[in-house]
Amino acid sequence: MTSRVMRARGAFAAAARNQRKAGRTRARLMDAAVQVLARDGFEAASVNGIAAEAEVANGTFYLHFRDKEEIAGTVAFGIAADVAARLDAAMTDIDDAVERVSFATRQFLNLATSDPAWGWALFRAAWALPALREQVVAYLRADLLRGRRQGVFKIEIDAFTVEMFASMVMTALFARLSGTAGEEAGSKATELALRMLGVSPARARRVAWRRLAGLSL
Repeated sequence: MTSRVMRARGAFAAAARNQRKAGRTRARLMDAAVQVLARDGFEAASVNGIAAEAEVANGTFYLHFRDKEEIAGTVAFGIAADVAARLDAAMTDIDDAVERVSFATRQFLNLATSDPAWGWALFRAAWALPALREQVVAYLRADLLRGRRQGVFKIEIDAFTVEMFASMVMTALFARLSGTAGEEAGSKATELALRMLGVSPARARRVAWRRLAGLSL
C-alpha cells in the first residue's frame, strides 16, 4: 500500500479529517508511525522513516513530536485506548469474571488483528514502552482480582500470575499476526489461562470456545 493510499485510509487521519491543517498533519504522521512500527519494529523505526512515510520534512515531524518514543507512545496508547473502550462497552452487562476474562482475551486478539498494522504496532510498542504494557495489564489485573473475590479463580493473583497471563495473550497475538495460528489461538490461550487460574477443565473449554459476536476498531 502506498503512503498516499495509507493517508487516505489511516484511522488517525480519518478521525482528524475535520481538523485544521496542523491536526491533519499530526494525524498523518501518526498513521505513518503505525506503518513504520508494524513494518520495521520499534528499535529499527526512525524519525526519518516516519517522516518519509508521511511525505513530510523532518522539521515538520519535530513541530508535532519530540522524538520516536513520543510518537510511538501516542500511537500505541491511542490504539490501546480504542480497544479498551470497545471492550468496556461490550462487557457492561457481564459480571462473572470467567466470562469477562474469556470475552476480553478473545475479543482483544480479534480487535488487535483486525488491522494487522495496528496489531503489530501495538505488539511491538508494548515490549518497548513499559507504561503501555502496564496500562494493558491493568485491565486484565482488575478482572483477575474480580475472579478471586468471586471465588472462581483459585490461585493467588499476584504480579507473576498477571504477567504469565499477559505473556500468553501476547504470544497468541504474535502467532495470529505472523500467520502461524488463526482465530483459534484466542480460544486455546483462554482455555489454558482459565485452567491455570483454577477453573474446571470442562467450564474453561466451554467458555473459551463459545462463538463470539464480532467487534471492530
